[in-house]
Formats: sequence, structure tokens, C-alpha cells
Amino acid sequence: MDGPGAAASYGDLLITSLVVLVGVCIAAFVVVKLVGRFLATGRVRGAHLLDVIARLPLEPRRSLYVVEVAGKTLLVGTSEMGLSVLSELDAGEVRARAVPQQSFGELVRAAWMRTRGGAGQGTVVADAPVADAEPRDAAPGPGTAP
Repeated sequence: MDGPGAAASYGDLLITSLVVLVGVCIAAFVVVKLVGRFLATGRVRGAHLLDVIARLPLEPRRSLYVVEVAGKTLLVGTSEMGLSVLSELDAGEVRARAVPQQSFGELVRAAWMRTRGGAGQGTVVADAPVADAEPRDAAPGPGTAP
């Protein structure tokens, strides 16, 4: 019953499915890139006005934040009752103690470089002389019992 109405083979269906999947992935990537640029413009514009330097959770609903707002560095407390400015901090002291935050891409790049650097160092260790040159399966000497 081969004819125009016959069902397509499984290979044809698999190839068609893969082509459609690749097309959908490419379309999704393009949409995310284009829409991401439009959404990120608002965040980038306001990013210099407000910056959270550090956060310390105290209890499930209470935290301390070190926030930089319009050139001032503030210690802000949060609770069930809302936000409270606790004090103004010395900006120079805060920057000196702050740990720089890395993006996920920077962390992956650093791990990749450590992996590549570690592989190069591993070959040097493999060429090092072996400290135990005597074979472990050696036969007992003439004055020892078997």
C-alpha cells in the first residue's frame, strides 16, 4: 500500500522534528536577544542611582542592607514594619571592605582558565622522577624468610 496516502517513515519524521526544533530554538534566541535589549535599557539607566553593596539576613523577615544612593552610603534595616535608615556610612571605608561581585560569566571564565592552566601543570608533575624506584613486588633477599 505504498502511495501518496502512505505514512512517512520514522526517519523522515525524526529529521522533520529536528529541523523544526532547531528553527524554534533559533527563533527563541533571537527574540530573547531583541527583547532583552529593550528590557535592559531601563535597568541600565537607573543602575547608577541605586546600588545594593551588601545584604545580611538576620531572621527570615529581617535583613540589613548597605545601599549606595545618589553618592551616599546608607545602612538600611528591613522588617515586617518596613524599611528604616539606620545610619549613614563612610563611603571610602565601605568600598575598602566590599568584596567585588563577579558576574556568572566571569566566574565561568575564571573556572575555565583554572582548568586549562591546571592541565598544563599536570604534565609537569607527570614528568617528575618517582621517589620509590624499588619495585614493590620484588623477591625477598637472600637472608630473609619467604
